[in-house]
Amino acid sequence: MSYIRVYLRLSAVALFFFCGTAAAAAPGALPDIPTPYLPSTTVAVDEMLRLANVTPGDLVVDLGSGDGRMVISAARDYGARGLGIELDARLVVESQENARKAGVTDRVTFRHGDVLASDYRDATVVTLYLLPNLVEKLKPQLLELRPGTRIVAHDYGFSDWKPDRRVAISKTYLLYVVPARVGGKWRLQTALPDGARDYEFDIQQKYQEISGGMRVQGGYLPAFEARLEGDSISFVLVEDGISHRYQGRVLSTLEIEGVVRSGTGRNLTEGRWRATRVVAAGGEG
Repeated sequence: MSYIRVYLRLSAVALFFFCGTAAAAAPGALPDIPTPYLPSTTVAVDEMLRLANVTPGDLVVDLGSGDGRMVISAARDYGARGLGIELDARLVVESQENARKAGVTDRVTFRHGDVLASDYRDATVVTLYLLPNLVEKLKPQLLELRPGTRIVAHDYGFSDWKPDRRVAISKTYLLYVVPARVGGKWRLQTALPDGARDYEFDIQQKYQEISGGMRVQGGYLPAFEARLEGDSISFVLVEDGISHRYQGRVLSTLEIEGVVRSGTGRNLTEGRWRATRVVAAGGEG
């Protein structure tokens, strides 16, 4: 993000002063008031793009793009495409001129609009330098992006979503990878060295943090080292003294497929596994 968009929350007294009785009519619904921005440094812009591991195949979307420096740098220095969304129409014009000077107008676009009401579903990387109030408001639509989309926040991250990585170079940068939705009950069918298995697989999920295990006759097999990064999932089951290492990809909200490697040392036996959703978290089928 090229700058921080500052939002000031007015007190009820100040709001009454400016708006008269309108404040009393809507207590608790105080507006966010935008004020001038603070441009990010060249170092900050580059570190955010580096943390996101931007490549020429990416579409980098900067929310609140200011003078355009983030998306211009993504195109000029990393070969990516870029989209900037900015509330201030004057800054959109300035961004377009800056892109022309940088020779990247064929790879970047600037759009005048409200980031809370904008469509950027094709993004593979999203950058933001916003204060916490707006960051939290953006979270629901950011979580709707495709699993694996990288989000990099400058200084201010999400209150209850742990970053996948945190880097401090002059400033603090937080990387979040949009997780696939895997919470709920699954039917897992797998081919193991001593035969096929059919498990009921329970997954508990909070963003990218997952836990759970398999229900088997007479017991329960916990999923060890359970990890979710975007649409990649992995875990280890131990059954009858043998470790089975599962790696897979979430193909949709209803299906996961992958490979399981069983045994010890280098001589592992490889098989395929597949899981189909039975009940989603929250009781949705």
